[in-house]
Amino acid sequence: MRIRHLWYYGGTARPGAILEPRSCDADGTIAKLSGAPPPALGWFSRLIAWFTTPFKFLGISGWEDTGCSGEGRGRLVRDAQHSTDGFWTVDVSLEGFAIGALPAPHGRFLRLECEPGTAAHRACASLRLRARDDLRFGGPVVVDTDGPFLEIHPADDFEVIEAGIAGRRRAEASAKADGAARERTG
Repeated sequence: MRIRHLWYYGGTARPGAILEPRSCDADGTIAKLSGAPPPALGWFSRLIAWFTTPFKFLGISGWEDTGCSGEGRGRLVRDAQHSTDGFWTVDVSLEGFAIGALPAPHGRFLRLECEPGTAAHRACASLRLRARDDLRFGGPVVVDTDGPFLEIHPADDFEVIEAGIAGRRRAEASAKADGAARERTG
């Protein structure tokens, strides 16, 4: 059996699980949403992730369970970043987010960590998500103690909103056409 980074996928999701799931404090968790985007991953952090992520699996400078699951929609604040542990890191400006029926206030940010072997990871790898792309997502909400800041670790509940991708591709094509036209006339 492959060990997954979250107890949701192994430790508490099975009957007779060793770990008890934590109860969700939706108000307290929503209050932890960032008012600014998490910092981008530096080149060194992305390089050594193959070494540091196993410690996160063990809870050492890792992920803290909130017991909550959330769903939201947001826009990437920067291009998705890929690390040597295989994860895609996606920072979003929230356009809507809720834990259960409790909505988050406007102007908040959240990090998504997309693990290899999930639909979320496949979408990130195939589409090469860029700043200003729009997403819908859901999954367990955890605190990354390195920040600290909130993250969602989506698995199957992850959708790139095609209007964002199509708009980006149209803008890129238009910019290339404008550049080519300038070259011909200049």
